[in-house]
Amino acid sequence: MVEESIYYVSRVFEKVPFPATGTRDTQFDDCTFKNCDFTDTDFRGCDFSQCTFDGCNLSMVKFGHIGFDQVRFSHCKMVGADFSNTKDFLFSANFDNCILDYAAFMKKKNRKSRFENCSLKGTDFSESDLTSTKFHHCDLSGAVFMHTVLNEANFVTSYHFTIDPERNQLRKARFATEGLAGLLANYGIIVEES
Repeated sequence: MVEESIYYVSRVFEKVPFPATGTRDTQFDDCTFKNCDFTDTDFRGCDFSQCTFDGCNLSMVKFGHIGFDQVRFSHCKMVGADFSNTKDFLFSANFDNCILDYAAFMKKKNRKSRFENCSLKGTDFSESDLTSTKFHHCDLSGAVFMHTVLNEANFVTSYHFTIDPERNQLRKARFATEGLAGLLANYGIIVEES
């Protein structure tokens, strides 16, 4: 027996568990999810286009073969969320005021994305393309940047990052003077304020 796909357009789901909204192969277009607890939920095979997640708990969710096209996450807890296995086609996600500690974006192409006021402690951006991405007021303690494309990225207001210029592409990336220590850490150079 083959399950039929479920399709939702312009719906608001508030404090609703995921099984009540659909199962695998569900498509959401222009939908809003408010204050939903999706901890450990399996979203595999679903597609989200122009959707907003507001105040949701998405910690340890399974995003295998899922589509995110122009999706916004606001005030969400997403500890350990793994975006690495999401569909590459049209992948676009922006985050504000989210806890994305230990999340994974390995090999994702998410150009011109925005991370605003986010905690990104231990988040893995290895081999991802974050060209023209803006990191505004983000804590990047222990975040991993390895063979990451960061051309024209903006880190001016972010802090606690360590980025090796020899192992990442940083052409025209922007940093504040206070952030120079994070670029020189691998060289054993100590930057002190005068």
